[in-house]
Amino acid sequence: MAVIIAAGAAFIYAVEFSDWHQLDAVTLDGEPVPDFESRLGLSSGQPTTRQPLALAARRLLRDEATVKVDVHYALPNRLEFETNRFTPVCLALDRVSGRMLGLNRVGRIVPLRSDYDDWEHPVVTGVAMRGIFEFCDDSRVEQLVPQLERLGDDNLELYRLIEELDLSAPTHIAVTVSGLPYRLKTGAETFFEQITGFVRFLEDYKPPVDSAVQFDLRFADMIIQENESE
Repeated sequence: MAVIIAAGAAFIYAVEFSDWHQLDAVTLDGEPVPDFESRLGLSSGQPTTRQPLALAARRLLRDEATVKVDVHYALPNRLEFETNRFTPVCLALDRVSGRMLGLNRVGRIVPLRSDYDDWEHPVVTGVAMRGIFEFCDDSRVEQLVPQLERLGDDNLELYRLIEELDLSAPTHIAVTVSGLPYRLKTGAETFFEQITGFVRFLEDYKPPVDSAVQFDLRFADMIIQENESE
């Protein structure tokens, strides 16, 4: 017990009184900031606990593309600033630039980190992106994304099987599901009910689908199968 108390006292002394925890490095989104004294108003050689972190965060927020700043203290002497660290509900492919971006839970465009590797999300296509944290040019995205989040919470396996949601057509969403040789037509506002209802339909009735190229799920109490010859 005496050894533990002595070790704890030594740690407190090191943190509060010694120079080992004084700031000598700052990173921004994983990249070093060589001029952090002038850029962020921080002071090299000063204890990290006494740095004007709120002022530094406000300086970063002056950039219109930055809406969120997280600050982490990394032992022994580094501050790490992370901006716009959002977890996307799904992905989106900009039809103009071909750039892959994320969509948050209300459908706003969010950037993907350089080390992002979670690709098991549906990809929304057929839409044009605007600025970061703005909405896509198709208002159906704002209706669709919360339902994708609901599907991910309710049936993660089905969520991960959805490869693409193509909004190119103004009248419907063309859904591609991994393993299915046909596509599904859904609406945006009732996507969750239509996609889960279709799964129940397959499980309950096991219809012949060998010649199907598309199922239209947009009508109440009715599923329309389109075959190759039609």
